[in-house]
Amino acid sequence: FIGGLPAYLNDEQVKELLTSFGQLKAFNLVKDAATGLSKGYAFCEYADVVMTDQAIAGLNGMQLGEKKLIVQRASIGAKNPGLGQVPVTIQVPGLTVVGTAGPPTEVLCLLNMVTPDELKDEEEYEDILEDIREECNKYGVVRSLEIPRPIEGIDVPGCGKVFIEFNT
Repeated sequence: FIGGLPAYLNDEQVKELLTSFGQLKAFNLVKDAATGLSKGYAFCEYADVVMTDQAIAGLNGMQLGEKKLIVQRASIGAKNPGLGQVPVTIQVPGLTVVGTAGPPTEVLCLLNMVTPDELKDEEEYEDILEDIREECNKYGVVRSLEIPRPIEGIDVPGCGKVFIEFNT
């Protein structure tokens, strides 16, 4: 279950975000039947079950526009204490998730910061790392900073994204 999606995102944009963690077996962005616009939540299933927990860890609490994503395993009538005991029911028209997305995250994923071409040049890559680290240090102590780089002939997951881990 992926909640808190900005309504302006379309199927392809949400899929792009989700497939950065692995290939999808199933995907459904729930839309208003009358308008065809996203209701702000979706369901997906990864081809490799192991990717589910990685996607939850990487995406839950992520700031996306004005909203924070709520990503968790979906099950009928399930309750997640991290959501303030808000029940999550699958495929209910008009479902809105209220409450907190859980504790603040120590890992931040930034999108649209760099292009794969910028990451190919070693000097430019080092400059980008330095600039991002300097900027992020204004908000806390940076424990680690990862920017997956393109490798010729290989599809590198997360290429072009920036992952920052803070101490607190």
